[in-house]
Formats: sequence, C-alpha cells, structure tokens
Amino acid sequence: MQKDVWKGLFSPENKKMRSNVFLALMAGILLLAAGKSFSFFGGDAAEAPPQEERTEMTLCNDAETERRMAEILSKIEGAGQVDVMLTYRKTEEKTVARDELREESYSEDGGKTSESLRVENTAIFTEDRSGNTLPVILSETSPEVEGVVIVAEGGGDPVVCNTLNQAAQALLDVPAHKIAVLKMK
Repeated sequence: MQKDVWKGLFSPENKKMRSNVFLALMAGILLLAAGKSFSFFGGDAAEAPPQEERTEMTLCNDAETERRMAEILSKIEGAGQVDVMLTYRKTEEKTVARDELREESYSEDGGKTSESLRVENTAIFTEDRSGNTLPVILSETSPEVEGVVIVAEGGGDPVVCNTLNQAAQALLDVPAHKIAVLKMK
C-alpha cells in the first residue's frame, strides 16, 4: 500500500500534490530554523539578545540629562554657571511582546445559539545573564524634546547666547526657535 502511495505521488498527474508536499517541507525547515533564533519555548537564555546594554543607556532620566547638559554648557567660554530645563513632547515608550490566547465556544440549545469569547493576554518574559526576569521588548521609542530653556550667567552676551543655542541644537536635535537662552540673575 505504501509503495502505491509513493508511486502515485511521483506520477505526472499529481503535480499539484508534489508541490504541496514540497511547500510543507520547506515551511517545516523554515520553522525549525526560525525556532533556533527565538527562545520563547524554553530555549537557552544566553541566546536571547543582550537587553541590559540598551537598558543602561535609557536609564538616564530627565534630571540626569539636564544635569549633564548644564555641566557641558557651563564649560563654554563666557557661559559661567548654567541651569537647563527640558520639556518633552512624548516620553519614552516600550512595546512589550505579548502572547494572546483566544477561546471561543458555541452551544446550541433548542434552536438558540449562544457563544462566548475569552481572550487572555500575557507578556512574554526572558531571563538575563544575572537571572533577572525581564519582558521581551519589541520596540522602544526615545523621548522627544519639545523645548529647552538655558539660564546662564553669561546669557546677556549675544555671542554666548548664540554659542549656547548652537550647542543645545547639536546635543538635542531641536530647532533654534524652540531654545531659549536667558541671563541668570
């Protein structure tokens, strides 16, 4: 019987069947190859992408950014002591990978049909090298700076104001009209 199936599979009339079997084999190979690059199903945690490096870079909060910027700008000749305030259009956003489980059920009682739907959304987690459990991050968007206020001792000098404005533009990629440089009292 098996011999007949194999002979029938390779007969000229079963061209569509051969192509379907070939496509199924290729899909299986692709799934196996893709499965090694994802660790959702108990794979080795060491194969997961290193998220800790990216996290350290984004831990810098608003106050820390303002402090570092003020420190750099105060080194500009004539600026003196500098304070910086940043306003944001939107804050940092992270999209977490989620696994969705849908359960649908239908029942029929005496001609009446009832249906129910249950959806369960759970976050997908991975483990870092230290053994900490972290959610899998699909995408991250950095906060967008809306405006900058720089208060400097040398803010009364137009040359210093221009230099501080240019430095803020370079550091934050903010247009000049959204930067205010003021003289400190």
